[in-house]
Amino acid sequence: MASMQGNMLGEGKTAEVREYGEGKILKLYRDWVPAQQVDYEYRLSKLIYEQGVATPQPYERIQVEDRQGIVYRQIMGPTLLKLMGRKPWRIFSCFRQMAELHYSLHQLEGVGEAGGQKRLLERHISAAPILNEDEKSQILDQLALLPEGNKLCHGDFHPDNILMDDKLWVIDWMTGVSGNPAADVARSYIMFSIGALPEGPSSFTKHFITFARQRMTAQYLRRYLRLSGLSRAEIEPWILPVAAARLVEGLSFPEKELLVSEIRRRLAALSAAQ
Repeated sequence: MASMQGNMLGEGKTAEVREYGEGKILKLYRDWVPAQQVDYEYRLSKLIYEQGVATPQPYERIQVEDRQGIVYRQIMGPTLLKLMGRKPWRIFSCFRQMAELHYSLHQLEGVGEAGGQKRLLERHISAAPILNEDEKSQILDQLALLPEGNKLCHGDFHPDNILMDDKLWVIDWMTGVSGNPAADVARSYIMFSIGALPEGPSSFTKHFITFARQRMTAQYLRRYLRLSGLSRAEIEPWILPVAAARLVEGLSFPEKELLVSEIRRRLAALSAAQ
């Protein structure tokens, strides 16, 4: 059993990241994260690294006191989210690069069980708070009509899960799955475009943030569609089930309200079209 060591480099919902000797970091999971989820991320990270994906090399799976951890190669660069905060003039370029990276992942064969993406969405939609049973049933019916896929999908592709030194690196594969790239893009689209604004800023600042976010999302989607040959019409049907599945995550109540409002708007449009 390893011992706790190294300075804290960062932390998220499920884990903190610490220095772990020269050129290495330790991703140390919260004590509530099941060991099997950590095992899954370790196996998946190894498989993906071996396929040549730009992801930090996983060295070993360890236990630190009563917590689970994975030792990775350290990438000496910030997340894209931090980079864009420090150098906002690079935001649009970063979103184009993200689209290119996302497309490159989707060229690879998926890992894990076939159909895993849709089954995961089904479970999360069934457990989603706020929505009533009739709404969940309608969403599940729509999900059943959508095509499965067998490509590598990250499941949580956003600027805080991408590092940059002289190139882009993808991290955090706990949600990696074999599935349909259109669903993976729909999730990123939702995360970029639907989110609660921070409290405190002036009305002008909020309008600017909303405008900038819309432009960034459009930049990402336009670049991805151009590279992939997919159409907006192929991604659009996934937004409803992916948004509903996202409600099980640890989001703020204002963000959940925004998602539910978008979900109900889309359900109303479906009913009107029938």
